[in-house]
Amino acid sequence: MRTVYVADTGVFVRCGGPDKDKFQRLRRALQQTDISLHIPQHVYEELGGDPAADEYPSGNIHHPDGFEEGWIVVADELDYTNPLVSTVMDDARRFIANETDRDEDRIEKADTALVGLAVQLLDTGETDRVVLLTTDKPAGNAAETLLPRHGFSDRIEFRYVSVEFLETITADEFR
Repeated sequence: MRTVYVADTGVFVRCGGPDKDKFQRLRRALQQTDISLHIPQHVYEELGGDPAADEYPSGNIHHPDGFEEGWIVVADELDYTNPLVSTVMDDARRFIANETDRDEDRIEKADTALVGLAVQLLDTGETDRVVLLTTDKPAGNAAETLLPRHGFSDRIEFRYVSVEFLETITADEFR
């Protein structure tokens, strides 16, 4: 069974830069298990990357080590022409808006892109299971609620990335 780990911007912000202990713990855990964190294009942009550049990292991205070492990977562009991807992303926007009591047009695209990437990976058969690592509880709840409604029961897991999670993370989290 192939599991893909999808991460949001908050994971990297919470880690701090490459000189921080939390960043190094995450890095070691991923490298020891040969796991990569996949991020949507919108997350890459939030981290300071330029998706139009020939290669990443680009611009003034704060986590170039992860990209250069291969444990952070920018996922393929979301296929908005796929009705499942666009429907789930629209549903996620509504779900997050309801859960946070905000207008739908105020929901960040990166939040819905996390859920969109999860469903796209599952729908295309690129993976059997997705683990969503996020500091955004509404986005994580949206993924765990909506994907089973579209036939992906027991194939999505949301893990809340707290400071404590990052301070104690080991390779066992990815085995």
